[in-house]
Amino acid sequence: MKHLLVASDLSARSDRALERAVQLARAHGARLTVAHTVDEDMPAAVAEAQQAAAREALGRALETLGATDAEVLVQTGSVVPAILALAERIEANLMVVGTHKPRPFWDVFSGTTVERFVRAVERPVLLVNDPVEGPWRSVLCGIDLSPACVAAGNLAADLAPEAEMATFHAVHVPYLGVLGPRDHAGEIAPFVKDAQNRIDAWWPQAGLSERLPKPEIRAQSVHVAFDQARRAAKAELFALGAHGRAALAPTKLGGFTETLIREPACDMLIVRGGRATS
Repeated sequence: MKHLLVASDLSARSDRALERAVQLARAHGARLTVAHTVDEDMPAAVAEAQQAAAREALGRALETLGATDAEVLVQTGSVVPAILALAERIEANLMVVGTHKPRPFWDVFSGTTVERFVRAVERPVLLVNDPVEGPWRSVLCGIDLSPACVAAGNLAADLAPEAEMATFHAVHVPYLGVLGPRDHAGEIAPFVKDAQNRIDAWWPQAGLSERLPKPEIRAQSVHVAFDQARRAAKAELFALGAHGRAALAPTKLGGFTETLIREPACDMLIVRGGRATS
């Protein structure tokens, strides 16, 4: 991990992201850049005042965290394009952001800022939800046999070298909710067996970190499987690979990923398309 980029909106939500980024940069000997974007439509005098205030606020926050060597960049523009362009320019290995401010009406049509980040960038994104109490102690990885999940799992193992690692795999059973109690186990068994065979064949050549255990197969919806696996592992970080959809689809994220971005249960590491550089 060579270079981390934190996108801050100066909120308490961003303060957690900044604190986590400082902890990771220190642990991995990485450079840290902290960026804030001022709306380009502001009058010049107002924008200049906001830029100066942002530099001062971020400088104070970094001084409090003992990270005065971090670079602070305050720019004008539209938030998502400006931060993404900066990430490319500095070749950031990881983008770190806080949770979004809920905007119920607007988010329905445009998605949250974090969703728009993840849709647009191939670089890994760390969404910080929880207070920082030191390095992560437990990490959960979703396994779906994709290059993206491999990249996410391996990056999580690198970011949290001392953490306990857990995995899960959800298998869809059609019409599971309408099966009778007596037929339940018999109907599920073939789907679980097929999933186990596919994982057993894929696992040796997947290229996953040896720290990741082979997943428990859960014949449940992915939402229920995740919630149960997270609680069982007491996971503080969830790593998942996000997949692209068809070109004409309104989003480039699956519904499960979008739901968790809007209502995270813990910190989240999101990797798209199998790219995770360190």
